[in-house]
Amino acid sequence: MMERWKKWNNPYLPAVLGILALMILGQTVTSGFLSMNNISSILMTTAILTMASIGQAAVVISGDSGLDMSVGAVMSLTALFGPMIVLGSGMASLFVMIPAVLLIGGCVGLLNGLGVQVIKIVPLVMTLIMSNVVNGFAILITGGQPSVSVSKELQSISGVFVGPVRYLTAIVLILLIVLEIFFLRKSRYGRSLFLVGDNYNAARLCGINSKKIVILAYGFSGAMAGLAGLFLVGYAGTAQMNMASSYTMLSVAAVVIGGTKLTGGKGTFIGGALGAMVLILITNILQALNMAAGLRSLIQGLILIGILMTNSRAPKLRQ
Repeated sequence: MMERWKKWNNPYLPAVLGILALMILGQTVTSGFLSMNNISSILMTTAILTMASIGQAAVVISGDSGLDMSVGAVMSLTALFGPMIVLGSGMASLFVMIPAVLLIGGCVGLLNGLGVQVIKIVPLVMTLIMSNVVNGFAILITGGQPSVSVSKELQSISGVFVGPVRYLTAIVLILLIVLEIFFLRKSRYGRSLFLVGDNYNAARLCGINSKKIVILAYGFSGAMAGLAGLFLVGYAGTAQMNMASSYTMLSVAAVVIGGTKLTGGKGTFIGGALGAMVLILITNILQALNMAAGLRSLIQGLILIGILMTNSRAPKLRQ
């Protein structure tokens, strides 16, 4: 029993302790930090980052130094084009937008996967190239001046569900649990993903199509980023060029904080969600301190560097 407890809870412990410490620090900095409105806002922004981190976690788990650096570009793209996809009226338009952005993001992700596995381009390079392609496409179509009308139905995801929990938070929480249990843990694909990430060649020798598993991981990441972009514009109520550019590195940091190994083969979607909350809390505390935007970006960058360096050194320290 004790061994099982350690196995499932140790990866989450640093993130949980970090959340508790940051909440106490935030309340110390400003008395209204833990107010209902601020908690609601934190949960909303955490939900959006969680969607991006779910896909990023799948890519990182797939191994081979996998990283999806096109997450922010895909989110920005679907934030621009998602609200334009209106067929029908009322909630019907929203049910058209969701599969459309999943398809757009998924196609970009599959191209990333094909580039990595078929053409053998380094994941970091391939996804950065795709990020530039996606951004260039968005600028070409919009002329750099996006004119997007966000429907009331899409903005309704920011409505209050119960207490500080809004509809978007509840939706993402349900998706997170379903994907963690039935996609990552219980499905044949999920088990294969861990095996491929742990040892690509050994998995292939066991009869697993390792190449296909990795390509689908990138496709899944793109689809999740596409959905996150739609949620982002629904929450913001307006779209801008490159509005989600910061989410790329934030998604990487979130999954690392949540216990996902950058070397692959180990990780959880729930851990990524906890890591996302840590990062959002840090951002809110810096804003509460009334720091200049440039100084906030500098501090956030240093924190991300520290997180990634700690993770990369961890295997060496264990050895």
